[in-house]
Amino acid sequence: MSDETLEKILGDLRPKLHRFCSRMVGSVLDGEDLVQETLTEAFLHVSSLRDATRLEPWLFRIAHHKCVDFIRRARRFVALPPDEADAIAGVTAPDEPIDEPLAMLVGTLPPKERASVLLKDVLDYPLDQVAEIIDSTVGGVKAALHRGRAKLRASNPEAPTIALDDAQRALLDAYVDRFNRQDWDGLRDLIQADARLEIVGAAAGTMLDVGRNYFSNYLALPYEWRLAVSVVDGELVTVHERRVDGHWHAQSAVRLWWQNGKVVRIRDYVHVDYLLTPTV
Repeated sequence: MSDETLEKILGDLRPKLHRFCSRMVGSVLDGEDLVQETLTEAFLHVSSLRDATRLEPWLFRIAHHKCVDFIRRARRFVALPPDEADAIAGVTAPDEPIDEPLAMLVGTLPPKERASVLLKDVLDYPLDQVAEIIDSTVGGVKAALHRGRAKLRASNPEAPTIALDDAQRALLDAYVDRFNRQDWDGLRDLIQADARLEIVGAAAGTMLDVGRNYFSNYLALPYEWRLAVSVVDGELVTVHERRVDGHWHAQSAVRLWWQNGKVVRIRDYVHVDYLLTPTV
């Protein structure tokens, strides 16, 4: 398989991968970062894939491991005992999948149940492929589906919101205001000179190299845009909006990291046009 063919296939699968990763970790922004990690690993290790027809489940298996590692680092779940899934593998899962509103709550489940519900009920993978992706058996997947669906039907948790203090919120508002007014000098006053800059899917470096054309590239966008402050999956972030037929639509986002009153890192998802498309 040529690099060009692989790149096209992976590009076509990116929105689907994002849908999976973002619901696994409860954030469309973290989900896109995990998509990037997944694609990087896929390019590095594609030579180990002996059957090209297995590319999609292989790719989702990588993504699944990335998501579980992320969840573990964040300590967002309590792991099941290693033998619990096998002990109840004979349980028959309900015939009907969960509906879309319940799927939005999937982040409350332990990783195995979370992945099983997403892959089977949201992305419609057959049970044997779900088992392959999450390193389980068909019986184990059925058991995880049974547990996950039951928990989702019985729960209605409120999504947590990451709060900013008054100083952080003032800095975020100032950043958005100066960007929209194209006050580049004022904006540079808010950004550390050597701040890390990542244009997701395009380039990475600092404001001293990649950042030299950062503002002018925004001015060159072939549509009317603005930045706004909005809550995305419980996180207050800068949202990139595009004007279409007289209405503003959220398209992508910008994550900012602050230290001592200065932006020290920028991760801009401007080229990820599916980022804020509803994921489930």
